[in-house]
Amino acid sequence: MRTQLLLALACLLGEGMTYAQTPLYVAPGGSASNPGTSINAPTTLANALATIPAGGTIYLRGGTYSLSASVIIPATNNGTASANKNVVAYSTEVPVLNFSAQAIADANRGLVLDGDYWHFTGITITGAGDNGMLLAGNNNIIEKCIFSKNHDSGLQLSRYVTSNTTIGSWPSNNLILNCEAFDNQDPDNEDADGFAAKLTCGTGNVFRGCISHHNIDDGWDLYAKDDTGPIGPVTIDNCVAYSNGTLSTGSTSGNGDKNGFKLGGSGIAVNHIIRRSVAFNNGHHGFTDNNNPGNIEVTNNTSYNNAESNFNFREGSTATFRNNLSFNAGSSDKSNGTEVGSSNVWWKNNVSTNSGGLVVSSADFIATSPSVGKNTDGSPNLGNFLALASGSDMINAGVITSGITYSGSAPDIGARESGSTTNPGTYSLSITASPSAGGTVTASPNASSYTAGTVVTLTAAAASGYTFSGWSGAASGTSATTTVTMNSNQVVTANFTANNGGGNTLRIDDAATTTSGYCGADGSRQNSYSGADGGYYINLSNSAAKGVNYTITVPAAGTYSFVWRYANGGANVSTTARLLVNGNTAVSNVSFPKTSAWTSWTTTAAVTATLAAGTNTVRIETTSSTEFANIDWLEVTGNNPAAGTCGSALLNNLSYKYEAAETATISEAAKIYPNPVVNNATISFYNSKETRVAVKIFDANGALINNVSNQRYPAGHNQINVDCSRLVKAVYFIRVERNGNNETLRVVKQ
Repeated sequence: MRTQLLLALACLLGEGMTYAQTPLYVAPGGSASNPGTSINAPTTLANALATIPAGGTIYLRGGTYSLSASVIIPATNNGTASANKNVVAYSTEVPVLNFSAQAIADANRGLVLDGDYWHFTGITITGAGDNGMLLAGNNNIIEKCIFSKNHDSGLQLSRYVTSNTTIGSWPSNNLILNCEAFDNQDPDNEDADGFAAKLTCGTGNVFRGCISHHNIDDGWDLYAKDDTGPIGPVTIDNCVAYSNGTLSTGSTSGNGDKNGFKLGGSGIAVNHIIRRSVAFNNGHHGFTDNNNPGNIEVTNNTSYNNAESNFNFREGSTATFRNNLSFNAGSSDKSNGTEVGSSNVWWKNNVSTNSGGLVVSSADFIATSPSVGKNTDGSPNLGNFLALASGSDMINAGVITSGITYSGSAPDIGARESGSTTNPGTYSLSITASPSAGGTVTASPNASSYTAGTVVTLTAAAASGYTFSGWSGAASGTSATTTVTMNSNQVVTANFTANNGGGNTLRIDDAATTTSGYCGADGSRQNSYSGADGGYYINLSNSAAKGVNYTITVPAAGTYSFVWRYANGGANVSTTARLLVNGNTAVSNVSFPKTSAWTSWTTTAAVTATLAAGTNTVRIETTSSTEFANIDWLEVTGNNPAAGTCGSALLNNLSYKYEAAETATISEAAKIYPNPVVNNATISFYNSKETRVAVKIFDANGALINNVSNQRYPAGHNQINVDCSRLVKAVYFIRVERNGNNETLRVVKQ
């Protein structure tokens, strides 16, 4: 009877071209009773997958789909060569298929795609009891999808039907494009790879532009075994594998292989292809044949800083190597096979070796500090990491080969083509003294910019009453003289400490309690940006007359110096605030010039003000309705300043109110910080009494993305964390519902 119903449905779909062009909408709260043809009446995922015709598109609305059973697309449910069946994240929303309710078991895969000619785009799959996705069909495209925290490999290409025993019946001609896999871990800590095409995988499968990191076993696993025989050749192109064998939490693998790219197994010959790919910081090898004696094509790859070999191709290998670059590995490379010309630079016996005399060092790279992001299409963006520096001998030193495009007279050696010799070759050096009155720094050579590889010597000299206490930023240590190598733009801070006999310095940190000098702010105390002293900083509201409040006690009236540490990665070239003392009008203006990023911290120029004997109230306050710098700490230098006690007396002396739970009497408007947001935002609000608060995220079209919170919050100040890391770059609206009122906050995701 079920077969008859499916056939009847297929006939109906084949008759109606108008219906075939109508998209279906699915939402976490969709109903199977809805046909899904209206965005306002979404259906369920199961219903849409069963009814979408060839050429049709299923739009998945954002949010979490909590699933306790595998989602299976059977081999009878197919698109066509000219009309895929499409499953696409709607607009900029982020749909997450969460299978955490599944038991951890081999049969409990998340999504099983056994059909042909499907195209998935922008879907996250997490928490499955086995593979996040088992890709068992043919001619499918999996694009910009994320596979994380599954209990076996994130995505695996293998058969679903065990009676398929020949390579011709195994999954073939699939493209995995610009996808990411991370934090996949099986119970035995030895099988969960990021991506796997193994055991029963057919021909013509391609991974392109994918990133695999922090999986408990391998980044990629192309294992074959005697029971099932050879798999089809797999092509890996422009992919990145790093930090496999260790989860992002820091938990490490007991039995996992921990390789970046594992290209075989069991002594079975398969002629895989790997090109333009990068492996670094993996727990074992970067690239390994894993006892695959086949003629693996290994072309224009870079391997760096892996715990064992960067390249491990053992005796019996017949691999062919062209234009590969290896640097700084735990043990020697094994390059058994055929080397074409003098185009490969290996790392053997702890040194760089090449048959033609080429030698690689850190000076050949613009940067060796890892940096992995994504382009808008989801492909890897490594920034300057392992990019060749101008003048490197590796540029144009490779051999021309099929499948490799290049700039210049020949391909460069390694995965990252430099564009001939046009890479940035000069860099800036920014030096700051903190506090600014504490001393000076000289640079030798002293120049406005430096060519790549230049070693600059920095010398710190303390001013009278101060002692040099150490370097921070691109330099470290406590010696007054240090060096910096210019392979990227560098920022260095020389830190000075006031001596007891020469005018004390008081530092008031935002991490202090409200009884230790820091008395609150018109904003929120946050910890989302790295480099803040003590881990916290103050993000002020984006309005005029918003500030940070302090109390300072001094033994006698006199002139004191004020310096703030801050970061200002906003759009403004500089931002000016005013310094108020004891509620008076501004006694000084303070400039907070733009820094290179929100994680680049510096200090203001010192300003002076007169403090009265006893306890003083001090406030730094914005002067315009615009985005302002993040404030880290205040340093006050003079005659023995000390942190005062915050309390009601402070309010009597000031012409403003500050946000403090013990003094506020009404419900204050909700605020969100930071804005724009990169990963995590905080919603802060004050309740005059206990009440229920609901927080919801909507896209720019008014579609609900996520229900963040719906619970009772006590009287006083409260904060709610909002995870925005999976949102795409766009404008969103967050609605805060409480006391019968709705407050809408506009937030920009960067």
